[in-house]
Amino acid sequence: MSRVKPKKSEIAQRRIESFTKRFGKAHLHLACHAAFPLALTPDLLYCLWVNFQQDIHGTVLGIPWIAVGDLLLSPLCDEVGHELYEMSLPVRNQLLEKLQSNQCFGKLRIDQLSNFLLEYVQKQLLSDDPDVQDFAKVQQWIALAYTQPTQAARELALAFANLDPLDTAELVRMASLTETFTQPLADFQPLLIYARGMGKFARGDLAAAKAQLKQALKGRNNIQVADINLPVPESIKPPPNYFTNFKFSRRLFFKYTGFGAVGLLTAVATRQLSWTLQLKTFQFQTVTVNAQGIITNRRDGEAKYFEEILGNDVILEMVQIPGGTFTMGSPPDEAQRDDDEGPQHEVTVTDFFMGRYAVTQAQYQHVMGENPSSFKGNNRPVETVSWNNAIEFCRKLSEITGRIYRLPSEAEWEYACRAGTTTPFHFGDTITTDLVNYNGNYTYASAPTGDYRQQTVDVNFPSFNPNSFGLHQMHGNIWEWCLDTWHDDYQAAPSDGSAWIEQQKAILSSIEDYNILSDKIKTSNQIYRLLRGGSWDLGPGHCRSAYRHWVVPDNAFDYFGFRVVVSAARTFPFTL
Repeated sequence: MSRVKPKKSEIAQRRIESFTKRFGKAHLHLACHAAFPLALTPDLLYCLWVNFQQDIHGTVLGIPWIAVGDLLLSPLCDEVGHELYEMSLPVRNQLLEKLQSNQCFGKLRIDQLSNFLLEYVQKQLLSDDPDVQDFAKVQQWIALAYTQPTQAARELALAFANLDPLDTAELVRMASLTETFTQPLADFQPLLIYARGMGKFARGDLAAAKAQLKQALKGRNNIQVADINLPVPESIKPPPNYFTNFKFSRRLFFKYTGFGAVGLLTAVATRQLSWTLQLKTFQFQTVTVNAQGIITNRRDGEAKYFEEILGNDVILEMVQIPGGTFTMGSPPDEAQRDDDEGPQHEVTVTDFFMGRYAVTQAQYQHVMGENPSSFKGNNRPVETVSWNNAIEFCRKLSEITGRIYRLPSEAEWEYACRAGTTTPFHFGDTITTDLVNYNGNYTYASAPTGDYRQQTVDVNFPSFNPNSFGLHQMHGNIWEWCLDTWHDDYQAAPSDGSAWIEQQKAILSSIEDYNILSDKIKTSNQIYRLLRGGSWDLGPGHCRSAYRHWVVPDNAFDYFGFRVVVSAARTFPFTL
């Protein structure tokens, strides 16, 4: 018997009930107030806590300061960027309904929240940073929507009227944003219908776009909202390139790569983007070793790839990884196994492209304009990079190329590393320093000791054979960051190859004053992130296909690096 998937509203209700049961009514009061802004920062939430300690009758609500941290780190909030949090639309709507229907708050409290938020964003509206300005503008719109809806509708209409019709990415953003105003702007149906129509137009759903816009036009030649004429495309035809004039802000990049509560990329994925790639083929040789580290088999292979030409003779080679199903984790009897490598479970991974090598110093320098590495060399892997640095590299690379680059999920990484094998290493039962750069003072299985180079080597080191997918140095040299947050084992892990991202709850009960709390919240993105592959500084057991390592995302050492992926199916399809 198939299970009925719960509605989003039901999930939201369960989360709110669970939050209330765990923390109490005072915490719920803060959550209801925090639902008013479209997004939250630790500072904004703290200011809400300070300014709204009483109901409209003057009764003290008794909200403890610890509620600030509890709320941000709860399932009611999703972290979408550095010190930036959002509630899902169903959660926001239900909390605001509770606030408005409560006689202790009601319409007067909504007006008070609106005035508070308008005052709060004034300085941000004058910022020199366009991302900060955009963020403040959106907060201003939501504040106006509840108290001055006509002005809010006019502001949104003006924003649509000033858009470049070819900038479909911005059309998608504005359409998704306008959807969050459905309740307060219910009297402005032409605007809401127009936004939905333009969103469908931008995504390429032409028939639905025509139907929506026809409904908004109602036989007229134009759509007018608050004295603003909204442009209607003469021909409902999407532009040739979805990413025309598209700029990735850090905040939007987090949304596009799966961090946002409403990831716009989900909408992008429904549209067939025609990326004409000239795939090339390269040949290579893989080897298999026995428990003594002796090569017992050599096989010729080939793989397809495309070149991302970055300029100045800097090229990124992206290898096509065919999708498939594999067993993730290690068996209980694997030597040097840790408990976090189980339970073993089946995972199905869709096609994707992965860097043939770890990101090099030349590539990082070209994209980021700096090279933090300790062991210099253009063709060596970039190291001394944090998870946050790697995410920023992906954002900038995506902006440069028009393709969405990201870190691999942990499942994608292990699938790519194993390349069809089930042994501890893709080489077989062990490894040697003739094949991998690790601390050769240590051994695995019956292999001999070897060299300890005490530094990284070039990503295409001559004697280091690739695996059967054609990927080099998936074992050793440098740890490679993954997208996922850390989990102690694979209980309830995704089976579709997606990144397992979840807020980890911080224990804040011992914090005694807000200054410490603020610091804690500001580093609440310090939930542990995943690293895979081992490094030059550790023994072979840490280089196994299943071995997992965790660290906070700000840490950067001279054995931390990364490689990038481009999704072929799950993010958006390629025409090859």
